[in-house]
Amino acid sequence: MLEKGRISSLQMEILIVPTIIATGILSIPSVAAKFALHDMWMTPIAGSFLGFLTVFIAWKLHQLFPKMTPVQYSEEILGKLLGKIFGFFLISFYIHNTGIIVRQYSDFITNNVLLETPTLLISVTIVLVSALAVRGGIEVIARAAVICTALYLSTAISLLFLIKDIDITYMLPILENGLLPVMKGGFIHQAWFSEFFLLAFIFPFIKNSKESLKSGMRASFYVMLMLLYVNFFVLTFLGVSSANQFYPVYSIVRAINVLGFFENFEVIIMASWVLGSFVKIAIFLYVSSLGLAQLFRLSDYRLIVFPLSVFIIFFSYWDIPNLVVLVDYMSTIMPFYFVLVQTILPLILLLIAYARRKRSESG
Repeated sequence: MLEKGRISSLQMEILIVPTIIATGILSIPSVAAKFALHDMWMTPIAGSFLGFLTVFIAWKLHQLFPKMTPVQYSEEILGKLLGKIFGFFLISFYIHNTGIIVRQYSDFITNNVLLETPTLLISVTIVLVSALAVRGGIEVIARAAVICTALYLSTAISLLFLIKDIDITYMLPILENGLLPVMKGGFIHQAWFSEFFLLAFIFPFIKNSKESLKSGMRASFYVMLMLLYVNFFVLTFLGVSSANQFYPVYSIVRAINVLGFFENFEVIIMASWVLGSFVKIAIFLYVSSLGLAQLFRLSDYRLIVFPLSVFIIFFSYWDIPNLVVLVDYMSTIMPFYFVLVQTILPLILLLIAYARRKRSESG
């Protein structure tokens, strides 16, 4: 195997949670509010069902092919030619979205904090740090994630300072337009919940694989709770006007004022978000590098980490020219694209694998 490192089930949970919510926690509330309005706080619950389903699909595929990643067992299921085509498409998907993550991160930093710093410099620094972690292997990424996730999630406590300023009436009337707007907002969340298919690349490297399914389900539940928590504060503080702000979480954090003295909490949130983005970019880059190496039968995936990093930086500027295009992509194309690639296609793989196994047993 190209990866000889092993991590625990707990490390896997700590690794995957910021991978899912790092970018979503800032932008999902805004997009969900456009569809669900007063009921946007419910949308993570509706979207989480796809997360549980995706974890289950990844786990069942892992049971059938315990030492393989999706790039490898797709050839076993579909045949060599079709399997390679599917593997190449899957890796292209992750490379493409790594570039989008990098662009979203760098644009947010330069537009809100480092106003005079070139966006390219921000992109290069985060990708370089992530690439160094990826070259260290899954164990290095997991150990770094333990530290980063602890700091990242602890900053969520700062939202509690807004309790005195929230207005519960912004949540009323509940289900004013029925369940359909909630389901639409939940579908936006499903784009992020479908990213739990990344676990299919991590399951082969878990020490105690029997705990992997429970850990994956717990991680999906934690993500749902975190998004529910954030959406609640965004809605009760900003109301439906949150739909007009692309980063509503950042807006409400800037309003925190404790005893008229402690302010500027956005600096803490910004630092934590950098850590969360580092974990997300690192795991996406790791999956892309490992999958590409397996696809082309390379002896070591570390050989392509830095060249692939350069390509991703280029991709981030070529594909997303500005924030308007990014918002449109996230609210229209991204939910269908992500769910198709990371949930529907793996489900088809699983069904074909079971059909072929049943056919071979009957034969």
